[in-house]
Amino acid sequence: MQKYKYSGNYDDPVLAELYDRFEAYSNDIELLQRLIGSSKPLNILECFSGTGRILIPLAKEGHRITGIEISKCMNNRAVKKIDTLDENIQKQITLKVQDVLDSDWGSGYDLIIMGANAFYELSSSQQQERCIELAHEALVTEGLIFIDNNDYKGDWGKGPFGKERIGFEGYCTDGTYGKGTAKDLRFDDKNQVLEMKHTWYTRGTNGKEIIVEYLCSKHLVSANEVEFWLKKYSFHILKIFGDRQGNPYTTESNRAIFWAKKS
Repeated sequence: MQKYKYSGNYDDPVLAELYDRFEAYSNDIELLQRLIGSSKPLNILECFSGTGRILIPLAKEGHRITGIEISKCMNNRAVKKIDTLDENIQKQITLKVQDVLDSDWGSGYDLIIMGANAFYELSSSQQQERCIELAHEALVTEGLIFIDNNDYKGDWGKGPFGKERIGFEGYCTDGTYGKGTAKDLRFDDKNQVLEMKHTWYTRGTNGKEIIVEYLCSKHLVSANEVEFWLKKYSFHILKIFGDRQGNPYTTESNRAIFWAKKS
């Protein structure tokens, strides 16, 4: 069985449609909008831009925004939505299909967004730290960064292991059925890395079934790690929130959302 280099492979049109349907919350967008405030239009980069959930509302507010997404199918969903927008808004959006760990992010950005548990898509702390280093290189002086993740509290190693859980399941508009499951296999406590097995099942309207299985891993990042990396790369932390409603972070918070400025 092959191992995927990150924590999940979303490059399937059925999975992309189901993801787009179920990941429809907006409280993180509203928090971002409050933080940006009434500033002049910004030049924004969103890494892990997915199907455009975050970047489209920001483009509608007049910002110029670039999205980087590794999955062609996820990006295609974003393109379809962008094609329905006013032509002037479409011109403000640039989409790139590439791995965020490639160094070509461009430069001159006023704001970089790594939202929606983006770091939990990566398999090591080195990869997560690299994203912050690349952000520092791509931002203008005093440019801003928004990082939103669960705050890992150190208890995943207790398991349970070997139990299958459903991530996405449902029918697409064309009648295709899809179900994605994950099974935790083991936990590397030293490196805080969870090893998993993913299974992706689809059944077409003609009854044809396809099963794709692969191994993967993710590093469960903590607030302390993100804070350390931001300071290491000369970011000044302006605010840390404990949820997407904008409440202050405490050690009991489930999330750690950083709003920081490049020094």
